[in-house]
This record gives sequence, structure tokens and C-alpha cells, in this order.
Amino acid sequence: LTGVVQMAVTHYFIAKIIGPLLFGRLWCGWTCWTVMVLDLLPFSRPSGRLPGRWGWLRYLHFATSLAVVLLLIFVADFKEGATGKTAVTWFIVGNLAYYAVGIVLAYALKDNRAFCKYVCPVSVPLKITSRFSLLKVGGEAAKCNDCDACEKLCPMDVRISDYVLNHQRVLSTECSLCQTCITVCPQDALKLSFGFDVGGKELLRERG
Repeated sequence: LTGVVQMAVTHYFIAKIIGPLLFGRLWCGWTCWTVMVLDLLPFSRPSGRLPGRWGWLRYLHFATSLAVVLLLIFVADFKEGATGKTAVTWFIVGNLAYYAVGIVLAYALKDNRAFCKYVCPVSVPLKITSRFSLLKVGGEAAKCNDCDACEKLCPMDVRISDYVLNHQRVLSTECSLCQTCITVCPQDALKLSFGFDVGGKELLRERG
């Protein structure tokens, strides 16, 4: 494999498989260029997740994208991938498409991170590997006064105080380690910590 295919495989292996085993979804919170643009929009305080099957859209998106790539490589024999100006062009076109969908969803659902929660295919492998992440948000139950400031401002709608009051680290695979919760906690009850506890227990705030 060469060209853009090789770069994509290398990037996914490092940033989406190996990295999350150590640092969870730190990629989503600090280095995703789609989020960088979406966070400029005016809906930084989401009112909760949409109930139902909206979350399955990202799995459909991921499966479709993977199927297209496999067909191009093994059926169409497109193993070289795009190179040079063609690779740059497709990279730009792909990102512009992400931005367009993300902006439309943000305004439609009044949520900057709607794309991340319902459509982003990258979150699919990240949710699997980040379950075993060593780095997670932890808290001190004795300090927490259950004011829910962390929950109200969490861009991913994680019910952080529920984990803390149950003497657990934040085990949700939706946590992007953006550290907004740590910043806004009036009791200084939250911090990043290294440890081993298998995540996947999803406690998320839903829209009423």
C-alpha cells in the first residue's frame, strides 16, 4: 500500500488504536480538526442526547466507509491510493464534507458536538480501544456537592458526578478528555488520573 492509503492506515493505527489504549479519546478532545471548527459555533451547552437510535448512525457510516475502502483495494485494485495533488484534493474535499455535515447538524440540533455523537465514524474504533484507557477523569466523592456544573457543561453529555459519587473514574467511552469538567468544578473535585478499570459503562444525559 502506498500514497494516501498507507498514510491513512498508519494514522489510524497510531491515533485510533494504540493511542486510545493509553490516553482514551484525547484525540477527540484536543487534536481533531473537525471539532476545532465545530467548537466555534454558538451551541456549546447541549441540552442532552437525543433518545433512540441516533447513535447507530455512526456505526452505519463506519461500516459503509470501510466497505468502500475494501472494495477499492480488493475489487477495483486501487492499492496505490491517490498521490500528489490528487491526494491533497481528496483530503480537502473529505474534510469540507465533514465540516458541512457537522455545521448543519449543529444548527439543526443546537449542539456543537452533534456530529461527534451521532455521525462520526472515527468514534467507532475509539469507543472500543478507549474502554481500556489508562488515563481517565477521576474525582473525590467527599468533595463533590452534586451541583452538576460538570454535567451541564460537558460537551459530550457525560453524567460525570454519577461516576464520582459512586467512587468510580469516568468510565464512559464518550468522554473526550477535554477537561471542561475539571475546569468548571467549583469544589476542585476532579482531576486526570492513571489507572486500570475497564470502561464502557455509559451514563449519559438525555433530552427531556
